[in-house]
Amino acid sequence: MELARALKALWKRRRLVALGAVIALIAAILSAFTVGIFPPSLTPRTNTFATASTQILVDTPNSAFANLEEEVEPLNTRAAVFSRFLASPLAITLIAREAGLPANAIEGQGPYEQNLPVFEQEPTAEKRSSQIIGERALYRLRFENNPDLPIVTVFAQAPTADEAHKLADAAPEALSSYISHIQESQHTPAKRRVIVHQLGDATGGTVNGGANAQIAGLVFFVVLVLWCLLLIPAHTVARGWRAQDDDDDDDHRPSSKGRRGGPERRDVALRPYLERQNH
Repeated sequence: MELARALKALWKRRRLVALGAVIALIAAILSAFTVGIFPPSLTPRTNTFATASTQILVDTPNSAFANLEEEVEPLNTRAAVFSRFLASPLAITLIAREAGLPANAIEGQGPYEQNLPVFEQEPTAEKRSSQIIGERALYRLRFENNPDLPIVTVFAQAPTADEAHKLADAAPEALSSYISHIQESQHTPAKRRVIVHQLGDATGGTVNGGANAQIAGLVFFVVLVLWCLLLIPAHTVARGWRAQDDDDDDDHRPSSKGRRGGPERRDVALRPYLERQNH
């Protein structure tokens, strides 16, 4: 019963409901996008981005994994060194060149020591302050390494999925080119060289791809419901106000009996004259 009354009241004020829908739509757009005037543009407010990952295997020309006589432990050490090198400014520049991206827009982070206690793995205040600045970068790289395996894992983050894949695939290419350049310049024998392999192409996808639409829809629904809830008591208050005004007008309006020169007073004043005329 109450619902039917509420719907009836809203239907009587359907123009105001339509106005509320327009206001809710504007609020939904502003909640999910930043509106630019010159030039007109809509920029998403939510942190929508893409990620991709790949792995780098550090091996020997004859493959230590296929030869039991080859030592694997030195390769584990090399992988740990490479994972830290990839987060250096020099490596970031090489990776940016391979990916075709600006180097100053890429933030690189090296691996944490997995064998250390948690409180020692946590970054210091000084290091954390630089990481916060790096979190604003458009492109981010993170390198992880298991000390027991000659493998470096690459995690890339970018605004689009295509850029994230390019950034992740560029890390093995940049590392391989850099190592080959050093080996050539130092005339390292072929059998003593380190070989870097990428274990498959980078894989990943978009994160929070539908967040903007979900936020906008929720804001639209909430604002419209609140607007309608305000219209119902406003309708009741306005109706009561009009009724009170009508009662006040009736109280202050003089009656016909109390008016000077009303019909009854005129009859009383003219009665003697009428009686003389009749006689």
